[in-house]
Amino acid sequence: MKLSNGLLATFFLVHGHYGFILVLCRVLGSLQNVEIIYSINYDKKELLRFNSTENKVAAYTEYAIKWADDFNKKPEWLHMEAEKAIADLKPEVTVRSVRQASGKNPAMLICSVYDFYPKPIKLTWMRDDKEVTTDVTSTEELADGDWYYQIHSHLEYFPKPGEKISCVVEHASSHKPMIYDLDSSLSESDRNKFITGAAGVVLGVIMAAGGLIYYKRKHTDKRILTKGKNQFY
Repeated sequence: MKLSNGLLATFFLVHGHYGFILVLCRVLGSLQNVEIIYSINYDKKELLRFNSTENKVAAYTEYAIKWADDFNKKPEWLHMEAEKAIADLKPEVTVRSVRQASGKNPAMLICSVYDFYPKPIKLTWMRDDKEVTTDVTSTEELADGDWYYQIHSHLEYFPKPGEKISCVVEHASSHKPMIYDLDSSLSESDRNKFITGAAGVVLGVIMAAGGLIYYKRKHTDKRILTKGKNQFY
């Protein structure tokens, strides 16, 4: 039995009393077999414990028995709350070019989807809003080892001017398909870097030009002053 994750939430009460809720997530053999344990403690004493495998609340003190009985009368609610402990996580998606077309060799795009949960997911390529069913290869859902998954899909194609290519991701974390378009222009980050770099170059040129003008003016003034002195004497 492997302890995969744990979360400790602490809250303080008046007169020095305190309590905390310990939430444990355990992987029993595989990521598809998960056990959730809630432990409610008060002043260093465990009051209640819920085990998702048994779908039951156990009481550890006399005055916690009534609470446990009330919870155990709502098994569906307990199961629903346990499912919430592992929230659906919306994936991070990137669509980019990994190979340009050359002669008879097609270009290649990759749609990479990271950090999603649960595992089931569907990726679809769209070309001008029409599904692409050929020249598409995809990996299986790959476990990251931290509860989350990743998947990658490749599309080979010969580009056409003005066309729109999109990667459509369908996952439980979203009520509708998530559409990610291939953007041939600079990304916002790259654009900011470009603007910053260009501004730096312009500023450097201005400073250099200003320095040159200052040097020329000073050198000219010095020559005039020297010439005037010679005439004076």
